[in-house]
Amino acid sequence: MPRDLSHRAAFESHGEIYTRLLAEQGGDVGAEAKAWLAEQQALRDDASSAKRDAREEETLQIAKAAAASASDANTIARSNSRRIWRSEIIAAIAAIAAIVAAYAAIKGIK
Repeated sequence: MPRDLSHRAAFESHGEIYTRLLAEQGGDVGAEAKAWLAEQQALRDDASSAKRDAREEETLQIAKAAAASASDANTIARSNSRRIWRSEIIAAIAAIAAIVAAYAAIKGIK
């Protein structure tokens, strides 16, 4: 929260470099200059913190989306593996049936 500084307009118009020089001189103006500089740093810190929080939130959303995609891929893989396993059983039964039919055909011919 900004303080009521009588020299705020001058600090803002001259910028931080000039205000740092004033802060080093001491006195009332120097104290106000230090307070204004501290406010500027706090504003930068808040902005930096907000950006970091936004990046962390974005990273969290990406991680959640990746986890959901991995879960979907796992579900699809399990479903496909069951289908393949069933197909292999059906193929094995068909092979056995073909062997039995061939055996019966050979025995029937003789």
